[in-house]
Amino acid sequence: MKILALGAHPDDIEIFMYGLVSTYKKEGNQVFTMIATDGSKGGSPKDDLLSEKRKKEAIAGLKKLSNPKFLNIPDGELGEDPEHKKIIKENILKIMPDLIITHSKKDYHSDHRSLSFLTSSVVSHYIPILYCDTLMGINFNPNYYIDITEHFMFKEKAILKHETQKPQRFVDLSRLMNSYRAAQCNAPKGKYAEAYFFEPSFPFSDIRDILPSPLKLRPFHVENQNGFL
Repeated sequence: MKILALGAHPDDIEIFMYGLVSTYKKEGNQVFTMIATDGSKGGSPKDDLLSEKRKKEAIAGLKKLSNPKFLNIPDGELGEDPEHKKIIKENILKIMPDLIITHSKKDYHSDHRSLSFLTSSVVSHYIPILYCDTLMGINFNPNYYIDITEHFMFKEKAILKHETQKPQRFVDLSRLMNSYRAAQCNAPKGKYAEAYFFEPSFPFSDIRDILPSPLKLRPFHVENQNGFL
């Protein structure tokens, strides 16, 4: 299969989607990564070279997955120009992926939300979309969890490549968020999971056949007066 991870900014794929995309890569699927904006507002406004620095960081962070495609839409302005929709559509159609992974329509960041809406509008009912978690899960109700434990160390290393973004804070948030998502599945301590949401729509009412195996659940026992049920 062809899998497209589509992030709004140069570090978004690493923070929100890295574990799942790594799983697809390990399973032998063809992985593509695409970054919509130039990331020029994600740091010091006095740094005229920030955009180029962030591109180099993204290339380093995604090295194990693919060589990212940069669409270079101005940071913080995604969706404000009708041309943005055309750019996104043309680049998706060049790949024609079997699945797109991108941001939630309820994300906290305007660029994330815009990319989500633009992506769903341009692919219509031709390509299924899987929406990734939001930062700390705010306004996000997942219906799919993927065990990323074996990839989590590499996810941390990928995030740390983004030196212009003070990346340790995102490593700490990812460790907290991904361990919490695993705990929601009653997974033991030391497990990490990424959470996703899929909204069924024609003709993709059920895409479980093209998703990796979900996080395995531990048996859950309820104790009553006579012992465990």
